[in-house]
Amino acid sequence: MSATSLSMSNMEAELRSVLQAVLMGVCTRCDFVHGEALRPSGNACLVQSGASYCSCTGAADFHRASLNFYFPPNVSVAGRVWKSGCTEWHEDVSVLPTTAFLRSELAAQTELKAAFAVPLCKDSRVLAVCIFYSRYPLPANPQMENTCIAIANEVLITTFARSHMDSSLRFVPGDPAAVEVAPSKTGASKAWQRCQAALEVGADDRSEEQMEQITKFSKGIHFFKYITTTQRLDLCKNMQQRHLKKNQVVMHGSDSNEAIDNIWYVVIQGRVDMCVKTHAEGSTYRMCSFKEGDTFAASYMKMFQTSPSIVAHIEAATDTNCIVITIPEQYKSEFKTNTRPLWYEELAQYFHISINDAATELGMCMSAIKKICRRHGISRWPHRKLASVNKTVAMLQSKINTAEDDASRSALRSEAVNVLTMKLRLTINPSYLVRDESVLLQPTINAGPAQIMHTQVPGGMGGGGDMHGGDNS
Repeated sequence: MSATSLSMSNMEAELRSVLQAVLMGVCTRCDFVHGEALRPSGNACLVQSGASYCSCTGAADFHRASLNFYFPPNVSVAGRVWKSGCTEWHEDVSVLPTTAFLRSELAAQTELKAAFAVPLCKDSRVLAVCIFYSRYPLPANPQMENTCIAIANEVLITTFARSHMDSSLRFVPGDPAAVEVAPSKTGASKAWQRCQAALEVGADDRSEEQMEQITKFSKGIHFFKYITTTQRLDLCKNMQQRHLKKNQVVMHGSDSNEAIDNIWYVVIQGRVDMCVKTHAEGSTYRMCSFKEGDTFAASYMKMFQTSPSIVAHIEAATDTNCIVITIPEQYKSEFKTNTRPLWYEELAQYFHISINDAATELGMCMSAIKKICRRHGISRWPHRKLASVNKTVAMLQSKINTAEDDASRSALRSEAVNVLTMKLRLTINPSYLVRDESVLLQPTINAGPAQIMHTQVPGGMGGGGDMHGGDNS
């Protein structure tokens, strides 16, 4: 091994040791039962760093299951904090939709509630994300957040004195108002300028030359890539432009209805954010961003608003130029299939029913939904396996509720976590899954010596075989 490689390995080990000390220090002093530290793997995703603190069996089970998942940028709490560089506090992650917190069912089973995530930064670069979990729901509390950050930095400074780590590392709350947007190529193009001038004319008053400018510009937008010439002309006829001021709310979750759901926005210049408040007294967090070329609509908010306590809206993060497209009734199914392939999370909402029923609910033909499945890496519709897993979870939950002692209840919960992990491997985006068939776990339980546990992870769940359209059960 070269001297450079050895030095990097030593630095990784030192950082892991520092993170371990921070997790233990914050958890023991702030009454958290679990702490995890995730680190970037290149620019692709966050992975577990090897540092963790678990003060109870439920926390250890949660951490063991968490080793199965990656967190790409803006995915779940970890991915969002990584990309935003800002803290997040959620009163109860166990009741959040998986779009907001990927492991909510696991948190519910292991009785983890409140969660506080904070980034470890050097200058403006996030080197790690630490998440702390409580056994109880805790409303967002700025004083508590500041206390946790102060303790984490206190432990950092103390640890730096005994190591060779860079002393400029700090846990920070971040600045939610800070927004980064790359310069727009499309928005500065002459084609957009000509199209923009044509869009300023009312739809009924546009000349053939103006329609030609609009149609020509649409050919460079991915939104229009797969549609026919006739469909393109029909959509361009009623196309509008809309200029959004920074912080302007474009739409609220309560606005969603069939008419509004047929109106789509394409960002030409600037950035628009999907913002969600997960509790009435909580803060508002950006769940995802739409940049140049991205498409958004009111229907996206439905994936987050799974309970009355969750409120979503879409707002402009910067001054933004958009084109607005209304989808005629006759093109609705073609639009879903060709122009805007469904998000994986949208498709996953129908995994509990057969693929035939899902196609009916989505207003799409079988060949179209199979095509979308292949785009998302879904080789087999998971309805039947998911039904079997849900049945097993219900059976285990019944046994947990009637268990006579804590030891039996704990063993049953661990088994239920294994089954829920299988369920998540069936239902979540395959790009979020660790592919290995087994993982090594080194939890720190009750601050005692680390134990190595060899955990079997079901391989190939949701994969293998061809897509079966005949799953009608």
